[in-house]
Amino acid sequence: MTAPRRVPLLLVSLACAACATAPGQLTVNGRSPAPAGVQTAPSGGTTPATPASAAPAVVQLPGQAAAFLAVAPGVPFTGELLISDRGNHRLLLVGADGSVSWEFPSPGRTLPVTFGAPDDAFYTQDGRTVIANAEGSQTVTAVDVATSTVLWQVGHNGVRGTAPGYFSEPDDAVPSADGSIWVADIRNCRLVHLGSGGAWLGTIGGGGCRHDPPGSLDLPNGAFPAPDGSRVITEIGGSWVTWLNPDGTVRWSTRSPALYPSDAVPYPDGSVLLTDYSYPGAVYRIDSSGKVVWSYRPRGASSLDHPSIALPLAANRVAVCDDWGNKVLIVDPTTNTVVWTFTGQGSTRLSLPDGLDYLPVG
Repeated sequence: MTAPRRVPLLLVSLACAACATAPGQLTVNGRSPAPAGVQTAPSGGTTPATPASAAPAVVQLPGQAAAFLAVAPGVPFTGELLISDRGNHRLLLVGADGSVSWEFPSPGRTLPVTFGAPDDAFYTQDGRTVIANAEGSQTVTAVDVATSTVLWQVGHNGVRGTAPGYFSEPDDAVPSADGSIWVADIRNCRLVHLGSGGAWLGTIGGGGCRHDPPGSLDLPNGAFPAPDGSRVITEIGGSWVTWLNPDGTVRWSTRSPALYPSDAVPYPDGSVLLTDYSYPGAVYRIDSSGKVVWSYRPRGASSLDHPSIALPLAANRVAVCDDWGNKVLIVDPTTNTVVWTFTGQGSTRLSLPDGLDYLPVG
């Protein structure tokens, strides 16, 4: 996210079989003690900010098959978090103990492409590849995790455009279960559909930046897939959240309580989790009518400062990326207590972290 945060995209039902070759595509082959920069809550957690009206149900994250149950008390989370550390132009994979097991690009390494400042990064379903988008650079890049090599890049660095192979502030390049990738091409008011190898498959939208789904959306800035092939879109204009069926028809569309809705992640029960990219910011879980099922809206010194994305890690854990607060939080939604905070220190200190994904154990 940038300030003022990313401007969203738009949708129509357009397949582009002739665009199978992508212009602009470049193909290149324990808790004790917590390290500095990591804070864990004492027994009992911290003072709740806003009482939770309901705890999230068991969820399935986009592109991941496992169902996440509650973790044990005292455990901040299992697995690792992939953080898009935008201000430092890098990706970090961080464990609950604050250790960094992977960094891309590694310090001092020269890449065959301009990586830019990553706004978001997400794993493919097999966990072998990370897809990162850089709004400012107008690119989407695929990285092989094991070798830290660039597999491909779509877009033209620093050049905006509307033709196939060009973006204008690409946001949230999220892999689907079938391996394809949906990108919210914000300023072009469209969704771009990419193949697993970066081929330009087509677009949805582009018929005007207004809320009239599925033909047009009002500046959407995220398109997160559900396991059935549907996707949830956040629209900055009008604060809309729209859930599209796999065929592009509207399942439901509602106004959210967020002033600046960002990155709505679907739950199996039909509700969604999203953030309000504002100050003071918030995290909301809403149903199809826009009713708030759960919220996290701390005030005062604990206020969120332009949070960009929230992800459910377990039934009792939600990760929140607090961009301008330069930190990542883990919240227990059953009590609204912060059980873990990561700011980093020294070489790992975060600067405008803008994206999150979750790598579960195994």
